[in-house]
Amino acid sequence: MRNKKFGHYSLFEKFEQEIAQLPEVMECYIVTGQASDFLIKALVRDMRHYEEFLLSQLTKIDGVRRLHSSFVLRQPINKTQLPI
Repeated sequence: MRNKKFGHYSLFEKFEQEIAQLPEVMECYIVTGQASDFLIKALVRDMRHYEEFLLSQLTKIDGVRRLHSSFVLRQPINKTQLPI
């Protein structure tokens, strides 16, 4: 998910505090080079759970103006060991 432009740093801090309280959120990144400010990785049971998460939690956070969602279909590679 991507959270479109906040504009004010205080909204970033507030967003970070609120998103940290959501159990579905596994990872949250501040990103550059995108038309977004944050990239969130969330884990939901199914599409109904995602809809509830989106409508009753994410869109209620102050400063969230637009969202973009992408879904993982499969994970062909998942490396955790660095090639050192």
